Amino acid sequence: MKLFRAWKRRLAAALLATTVFLPAAPFVPQAEAASNTDVFTALAGVLGTAGMYSSYLSAIMDAGNNAYYQEQTRLYDAHENGVDRNPMNHQIVGEVMEGLVERGNYVLDIRSLPFRWNVNDSAEFNAACFPTNYITVNKGLVVGLNGNVDEIAGVLAHEMTHGIKLHAAYNYARAAAQAFGINFLGMVTGAVRPDVVGVLADYSVAKNVILPAEYEADEGGFYLAASAGFNPGGPAAAMARMDYLTKHPDTFDRSYGADPYDHPDTDKREAKLAAMMSEYSAGHVTVNDRKEILIDGQPLLSASYSTEVYDDTPEQAYLIAGGLARAFHEYTTAEAWNFRPGANGRIDYLDDNRVYEYLKDAVERNHAEADLERLVRAAYAGESASGAREKMAAAENERLAYWQERMAKNAAADKKLVERLYKNADAYNDINEPELSIEEGARTFDCDNAGVKLAGIYAVRGRAKALQGDFAGAMEDCDYAVSLDPNDAYVYLNRAETKRAQGLPEEALLDIRRSISLDPKAIAAHKMAADVEDELGNTEAALADYANYHKLVPDAPDIPDEYYKRIDPKRWERMEKERAKEQEKARKEREAKKAEAEKKAEKEKDAKQNAEAKTDVKPAA
Repeated sequence: MKLFRAWKRRLAAALLATTVFLPAAPFVPQAEAASNTDVFTALAGVLGTAGMYSSYLSAIMDAGNNAYYQEQTRLYDAHENGVDRNPMNHQIVGEVMEGLVERGNYVLDIRSLPFRWNVNDSAEFNAACFPTNYITVNKGLVVGLNGNVDEIAGVLAHEMTHGIKLHAAYNYARAAAQAFGINFLGMVTGAVRPDVVGVLADYSVAKNVILPAEYEADEGGFYLAASAGFNPGGPAAAMARMDYLTKHPDTFDRSYGADPYDHPDTDKREAKLAAMMSEYSAGHVTVNDRKEILIDGQPLLSASYSTEVYDDTPEQAYLIAGGLARAFHEYTTAEAWNFRPGANGRIDYLDDNRVYEYLKDAVERNHAEADLERLVRAAYAGESASGAREKMAAAENERLAYWQERMAKNAAADKKLVERLYKNADAYNDINEPELSIEEGARTFDCDNAGVKLAGIYAVRGRAKALQGDFAGAMEDCDYAVSLDPNDAYVYLNRAETKRAQGLPEEALLDIRRSISLDPKAIAAHKMAADVEDELGNTEAALADYANYHKLVPDAPDIPDEYYKRIDPKRWERMEKERAKEQEKARKEREAKKAEAEKKAEKEKDAKQNAEAKTDVKPAA
């Protein structure tokens, strides 16, 4: 396990090295800007706007379906926007996202990555989904929604829908065609480029979504959140909160460092989401004047605000109504509500599902249990005449048919897209995300063309299991991969890594040598052989392997100094000088920052003393 952890640390360091110094400015180098503009203009004239857009869309789709770019986007977001230091916010968002991802009804496009997320340190009331299906959640959103999981689920399901519907890719293609320049076309395939990462993680582009896409994301997000078990009133409640914060920014608690975000047409979106909630209830539940909850047009009760900070009555109304909507959606008869004698002579009903809490609390406060039972029984009695339940069921079947159609399309994906799934599964192992690796592998198995990389898929899954500590399962998959294709160099390399993880370097070395014999130019195999020989104390053998690795990758930064000095002394001396320069530069920057901070502190101290001196001066008699 020690060797395996060391390997993961080296990989993490390599990823970080390509990320920490990413440019925040537009990625086209200044020296190339003028010439690129000329080329862009000329190409636009030849291809036309539609042709340029199509080319950019293809490039962004390709980059968005790359697990390495997704990881770099995550690191870039953390570097640019910070990471929220409140663990509770991370826990809330994590639980909501896990619920949406694991329980929600949706199917990823074959060209899309599984979702990843994080809570950044921005105070803005917002969240964004990037083309890589990485969702960044501002701490201001979590605080602004007071940690309400149903409202947060409504917003995050909305962002997920942007990814599911590929809105982010289309949006970025449009922005690229307008502003980014011709170099963006060069991002397709190949190694991860920092400049492309900067574009993919451009927050301003991510949130510049056209209104039709926002409405589509609202609708998709509503049904995604509801299918995952969240309160169907949550999305409308979130819009009500956003609307209030937009109109009353001074009432927001800024001690948390958050600010409301002025989203367009919030009131219209709230009304649409409230209408979806009503349809979800088979048309039985409505909210009148953002306050009164009705069943089939008959008043049940009126919501009231639950906090002294501000009037959250609309939110309470939607969350109460959402509980009703959930019950009407789930149950086809009044008997299924299980009205029964409760404590203190009251009537009890439904179960203890969290979604019903707002409803039950409001009904109890208003002593409305009898009214609720009466209205519910009357509602079901009139369903046969209205046909509302049939209409609701038909709409649900239509949504399910859409996902089944996407599943069938994914299954029929061409070989290149299936191979990309396999490559992404491999990449997730590289960045120590074995769960996502296994998930991508499962998606690959569902494809008709899975056979093109079947041995590799099992090898990747074996390595993922090893990362999870399931060594028996890992070896079973790796051995099976070798049996499927004993001439695939990569499957031996994967099995070697799995053996290293179990502390079996000599056995691992046998597989590594087999891999090299099948593919003498396998870069990773030469590097792994060198590392294992070094770990075993076989210095000369390690030197030979590092030398082969150096021939394949002359600029490789991860050869230990004691070997690099012997393999390429001139290059090593240059690298040492460059490292010394960087260290000296970093030292000077630290000293400059320290001096600046001391100067600022001294200035603030003088200002404070001057202010105190003025206060102590007594007026003349």
